[in-house]
Amino acid sequence: MNADEDGIICAYCQSVNRPGARFCIECGSSLPADQSATIPISSREQASGSTQKANHPGALEQEQIQSETQIPEEETRPLNLFKDFSPRPSGAVFADRFLMEQLIFTEESQHHYIVNQIAGKEHRYRVCPNQDCGAVLPPNSRLLNFCTDCGSPLEDRYPALVLVESQQPLFENVSAVAGKKLSHGRVRAPLEIFEERLGSSTRTCMIRPLVQPLGTRVEPWQVLNWGPELAHALSYLHINGIYFDGVVNSNCFSLDGDKAVWADFSKCHLASPVPENSCQADIRAFTALLYYWLTGNSKYRRDARFSDGLNDVFQQGMSPQTFSTSAELSMVLREAIQEMITPRVVDYQSGRRTDVGRERTLNEDSMLVLESNRLIQSTSQPIGIYLVADGMGGHAAGEVASMTIVNTVSSKASVELLNTQLRENTDLDYGQWLLHAIQDANNEVLNIRRATGTDLGSTMVAALLVSNTAYIAHVGDSRAYLIKPGKITRITVDHSLVERLVASGQISAQEARTHPQRNVIYRTIGDKPEVEVDMSTIKLSPGDRLLLCSDGLTGMVPDKQILEIIESAPSPQSACDALIETANNAGGEDNITIILVEVFSS
Repeated sequence: MNADEDGIICAYCQSVNRPGARFCIECGSSLPADQSATIPISSREQASGSTQKANHPGALEQEQIQSETQIPEEETRPLNLFKDFSPRPSGAVFADRFLMEQLIFTEESQHHYIVNQIAGKEHRYRVCPNQDCGAVLPPNSRLLNFCTDCGSPLEDRYPALVLVESQQPLFENVSAVAGKKLSHGRVRAPLEIFEERLGSSTRTCMIRPLVQPLGTRVEPWQVLNWGPELAHALSYLHINGIYFDGVVNSNCFSLDGDKAVWADFSKCHLASPVPENSCQADIRAFTALLYYWLTGNSKYRRDARFSDGLNDVFQQGMSPQTFSTSAELSMVLREAIQEMITPRVVDYQSGRRTDVGRERTLNEDSMLVLESNRLIQSTSQPIGIYLVADGMGGHAAGEVASMTIVNTVSSKASVELLNTQLRENTDLDYGQWLLHAIQDANNEVLNIRRATGTDLGSTMVAALLVSNTAYIAHVGDSRAYLIKPGKITRITVDHSLVERLVASGQISAQEARTHPQRNVIYRTIGDKPEVEVDMSTIKLSPGDRLLLCSDGLTGMVPDKQILEIIESAPSPQSACDALIETANNAGGEDNITIILVEVFSS
């Protein structure tokens, strides 16, 4: 580290730590997350990390090296000896500090060797013993106590090292990265570079940790395990002035054991501070790479296999308005993954009731309540579909339309949603399934309308609940409400004339309740070959309630009173009974149909 670089002061022991460290190297205390307050590290401290000659204290056994390291296939090609650039013999010593144990790769301009460190303890690279970390720490004039990345106590454990011997000078940026002396659990950067003169030629030598190729296939579980830590490592690189200017791909990574690490710095750039646009280009490219590893797609589109939170992370991370820092990406990615792999254990309790009302002789409303719950290893996995249809068109017409909607959706759900195999199919997009089911119902109603020459049709509101997610669809003026403690929120917007008048400010919501044209609906099921369905998705928490109803309730009972009745009722069914009674007492001018679903922890 150069004398003008910055360091982090430990508040407990006043030791100076390198930029990006999370724990003090001396006492193991946590360092501040906000590392904007830094001090220059003196050249004296830089010099304290310089190497010194030492006697050979002994080398690792050849058999031990071979058992702990698996040499990549591409590094086991037959040896080719070249007249002017021959490999070193076994037992050769580099810089009086590294003992050559095995030649693992050779070509005309480079040789790669596995080497052991032969310097004194204070001049050796050490490795964090925490398997989840494994950071490689640079030599120091005094033996350090704690890993700067994970805070684990350090032991006398040493990493497997590779020495790359080159006939040509290495890239300047690689040399600069080596000079940074990086130590992070997900970074395996070059450790040092030096030159040696052999006869009349000069050879450039680079020491780096031994890593394995990433491979051509990355499993989804690996991406979920690696993603947050690799994002945090990218933040560490940015703090240390290293960036890729948006060129982040699989080639940047290798494997150290079972975890991916940043290992290829041949395409990196250095600047302090990193330009903001370059930092964000790295974040976008890294997020896109994670998404590609998971889906095989390079362009974002919402994936039904992911939680809403994880979809949101990818959507924002790959957009021009990406996250401000890769540390922020790491945090939200970790939260979204945790949410996805820790499913909410919930169940439903529902109530339902329909009534003809006080002024009608025929009930043209229909409803559907279809629930299923698998209990596996004491874990509840509920699914439910709930639908209210308010028919129109007169005797033998409205009730036929609403009944046709219920029958069509019920049949489709019984075959496709409640079937065990499809329930386990994570590729099923539940929102799209609900949309297609309503379109099928629309087609059936339209066929009956054409065959009978009537103007039958129906409004409809439906909710498909899968665990703690609700997919809501509606056409017309049947409504869905979300009810939380002390609050009722209308989810749907009526497709009616008075709703448009209210939206445009021509009448008030109170005036809409008694407007002479309040029954004029401009969108219904069975009116056109392609019905336009409004869709929404919401997350439900234990204690939330979902209310679906026809306008026979909302035309008679204000929202505030609906909330009061539901909150005072001992159960969803008793709430439905009380709402029906209240609507009838207010006049009961239309058929009234209500479904109330409560979510609770199972």
